[in-house]
Amino acid sequence: MQWTLAAVGDIMLTHPLGASGCHDLLREATLAFANLEVPLSARGHPADKPIAFRADPVLAGELAKIGLDVVTFANNHALDYGIPALLDTVTHVEASGVGCVGVGETLETAAGFRVLGAGDVRVAFGGFNCTLPPGAAASPQRPGTAPLRVEASYVADATLEEQPGTSPYVRTTPFEPDLRYAADRIREAKRSADVVVVSVHWGVPPGWAAPFQGTLADYQPPMAHALIDAGADVILGHHPHTLHGVEIYRGKPILYSLGNYVFHVMAPGAKMPIMRPLPPYRWEFLSLPELHESAVFQLRFDDSGRTLWSIELVPCAFDDRGESQVASGARAAAILRRFAAHCDALGTRVEVRDGRAKVRIS
Repeated sequence: MQWTLAAVGDIMLTHPLGASGCHDLLREATLAFANLEVPLSARGHPADKPIAFRADPVLAGELAKIGLDVVTFANNHALDYGIPALLDTVTHVEASGVGCVGVGETLETAAGFRVLGAGDVRVAFGGFNCTLPPGAAASPQRPGTAPLRVEASYVADATLEEQPGTSPYVRTTPFEPDLRYAADRIREAKRSADVVVVSVHWGVPPGWAAPFQGTLADYQPPMAHALIDAGADVILGHHPHTLHGVEIYRGKPILYSLGNYVFHVMAPGAKMPIMRPLPPYRWEFLSLPELHESAVFQLRFDDSGRTLWSIELVPCAFDDRGESQVASGARAAAILRRFAAHCDALGTRVEVRDGRAKVRIS
């Protein structure tokens, strides 16, 4: 049977959601996925980090209302208000009828997969996290997020001597023990599912990365390739808050960044909860147009239900509430143009027609 997976990026909400044609696309899909970017709890205290989020747990019902079937909570905000708030979030999300992956009371639970049905097709969802504040990684004895740690080194070459204050080049590689563990869990999921979807919170948003580093961090392609080699059929990435391109590796898609979907604290007049003023970061990049653009990705599977044959991107943009609406005209054209350029850099051809972008899997 043919079926569709709708995938969107970060959801950070502080109040109930309004009507949107984007939500309609989620409801129409067989299954729908997003990244939940905020703890939903009344408990806890803010972590010692620049930005810490928390929202009313009653808002968990909004996830089900817009048509989501599963969310990942494996991200850098999962422990913004501590372990009690993390566990509360799982409880509230699950109680709303939406599956929650990527976190748990132990590493085994956090790295587990949730199997959902698309007709008679079994689809396994799992979430992993490369963005790990201190204490955020789950262990056999500690709740947290399923970790995919990254090792970094900094290149101090003659450029830094010639231009004091220049950002060093940052080399990054996957931490092999975490990558092996994730690969083992994917292989395990593949034995009990027809399609395995792996989400990864990774990458660097604009403003935090030096432009000369490019869009992707060094570790991302080899990590994604290893996860596909282990049996992942789809990689869904998020964290950079902007749309990135799609790479096709061994016939499987890597969606490097789904962008923002709902981000109430980025709406005009909203206040970002900046908890720590030092070092004196400049936050102007939060108003970049790309951070206020979004998309609904529609992944269509063929008659067998097990083979992905196309990905269609519906361009979206924030309204004055910080919520995605289907984009049109010049705004949609700009989003599609940037997305196609990102895909071209990854060797992926995109067909833009009738206000949408289509990636064919060959």
